[in-house]
Amino acid sequence: MAIDRRAFLKLAGVGGALSLFGLPTADATIPDITHGDRSVPNIALTFHGASSHVMGTELLTIFQETKTPVSVFAVGTWLIKNPTFAKQIIADGHDLGNHTMNHYQMKTLNASKVRSEISQCAAELVKVSGTHGKWFRPSGTQYSNATIRKVATSLGYKQCISYDVDSHDYQDVSTNALIKNVMTGAKNGSIVSLHFGHKNTIKALPTLLKELTSQGLKPVTLTTLLGI
Repeated sequence: MAIDRRAFLKLAGVGGALSLFGLPTADATIPDITHGDRSVPNIALTFHGASSHVMGTELLTIFQETKTPVSVFAVGTWLIKNPTFAKQIIADGHDLGNHTMNHYQMKTLNASKVRSEISQCAAELVKVSGTHGKWFRPSGTQYSNATIRKVATSLGYKQCISYDVDSHDYQDVSTNALIKNVMTGAKNGSIVSLHFGHKNTIKALPTLLKELTSQGLKPVTLTTLLGI
């Protein structure tokens, strides 16, 4: 499920609105990406990024110590409060993507609000990384809708990123339940949904990583998983 890198757009500038060159025709029929190549034993651990600096640092430390690359979808308001932390995510070799500005329930918003949520977060990403990021995941929903896809495409995100494995860590499930939720569904090419800001996610992660390795699954970034 590799995506042609030429299909991604470069952000030309931000000033109230995003100004993009080479903009494709917005296509609301492009489906969300839910997984990568099923023939390769890679798996992407994706984190919805919004937490205290302390909890975020604990996760980054685990990633560093275990040499685990991940993909973080940052909330714009969190980026404003934690620009140095966001830069560290990039410096450590992780992906940093767009998870909207305020983490609203995106399917409840009209097109204008959807555009504002995506473009504002993109602007904050530019400030900390110089780019709006390759990846966008709508907040408050596993899957996008036609409105979200059309706006995201018009702002330079080729496809919305979903997932096929949900840890349910946002429900503060036990560490054992979290690990079981992931391992039950994990397979070649899986994209796993996890979150910053939940203590049991931090507690479960070392064991989860060992379990994935024992099953022959290698954690990689979305960039690696999808061939970009």
